[in-house]
Amino acid sequence: MDRSKSIFTKYKLALPMIIIAGICYAVFAIMMDNNAGPDESMRYLVVDWILKNNKLPIGYEKEIIIPLWGYSYAFTPYLPSMIGALLAKIASIFTSDPQTLRIACRFVNVFAGVITVFTAFRVGDKMLDKKWSVYFMASTVAFLPQFVFLCGYLNNDVMTLMSAFMILDAILDGSRDKWSLKSMIYLSVGTGIAALTYYFAYGWILFAVAGFFYTSARQKMERNVLVRKTGIVVLMVFAVAGWYFIRNGIIYHGDFLGYKQQDICTEIYTQDTWLMPVDYPARINMHLREMLFNAKWIEITIQSFIGLFGGMIICLDGKFYDFYFLSFIVLVCMFIRYREKTKEKMSTPFLLILLFEIIFPTALSIYSSYTRDFQPQGRYLIAIIPAIALFTSIGLDEFAKSVEVKHKKLGKAVPVVATAVVVVLFAVLFYTVMLPTLAFVVLPGADKVSFYYVR
Repeated sequence: MDRSKSIFTKYKLALPMIIIAGICYAVFAIMMDNNAGPDESMRYLVVDWILKNNKLPIGYEKEIIIPLWGYSYAFTPYLPSMIGALLAKIASIFTSDPQTLRIACRFVNVFAGVITVFTAFRVGDKMLDKKWSVYFMASTVAFLPQFVFLCGYLNNDVMTLMSAFMILDAILDGSRDKWSLKSMIYLSVGTGIAALTYYFAYGWILFAVAGFFYTSARQKMERNVLVRKTGIVVLMVFAVAGWYFIRNGIIYHGDFLGYKQQDICTEIYTQDTWLMPVDYPARINMHLREMLFNAKWIEITIQSFIGLFGGMIICLDGKFYDFYFLSFIVLVCMFIRYREKTKEKMSTPFLLILLFEIIFPTALSIYSSYTRDFQPQGRYLIAIIPAIALFTSIGLDEFAKSVEVKHKKLGKAVPVVATAVVVVLFAVLFYTVMLPTLAFVVLPGADKVSFYYVR
């Protein structure tokens, strides 16, 4: 493909697709019930405090302590809440209505979701050969039911995914332009944002480091040039995110990430209020295998990665989970089947780094559920989407090219049909499940089809 043209020039349907996705995210942000998004009300305590005090909280303020857990969300990185507070502050110039301010705050994830889809187009354009395979990759990201749901309320997950795609896109850019200043700035911003969102995104910081040095080595960059460019990237990452960790180090006596202070806050609050400690599998001597299978950690995580809404209680009909999961398995098998043909576009070291981006957040989520708090939530694995989207899309791309050798029209139709299936399936679920159950609206005919259940 011609890499010199813009995404919107090469892909005529890209802008309409991004606009439609953005409208869906905005509809949820405006209409979603305040209790439909997990933990949103608890994160909004921090936003509300910032609005009232015009500064960042320490974390121990009583107004933002979550009674159920004994700590606040102000100890650990929370960039989405900071930007959300800024949007709400701008909205407060025109209105003091609490619900309007909350909606304004939610738009941080609407914007992050739109940027994510645009970046998915950029990554697909660099890694895929067939135009409709790029559409397929972007649509699997834009219209994954769980991702659409996440874009409608305040959380750290959407910006986590956005930063992951930015880092991946920047690495691909740097590998092509020998790390121009533009690519270095792009990588630095993506890495800084990842650092300020969620520790589940921290695997992508390692990806940024490994990808930068790997591509530099392949380009046979001179040592003095490598040292200079490394220094520039480090300084720019520090400029984006360093201030927050310095602040934490000062106010928390060296606890840069804030997790130790969070635990201390919980201990203090537990003593003062007689709050019962949280039970987790390791605490009750449950074997890890039992947690994964008997307690259905794997099953619930997969379901909530695809689409589990409203505080993890509204689930789809089982056949939809089966369809999404089996489609993923088939396309990954296609990727493996045609691996020899893809080594030029995805070298083995690059493949291994991407596999790490699947293993890292998955292992971290398992460890957290087992040793801290049993939370089998697919949103914690949101950072694996870039790798999964690439593997499945490359599998589809290579399968389509293989079919096209013998049946030209059929081969061309394969990614078109696949993209249409993704979009139509989402449209059905959006109309019959997501809008009626999350926004409490009555849609003509939607009550005649039951595609969801309450857990």
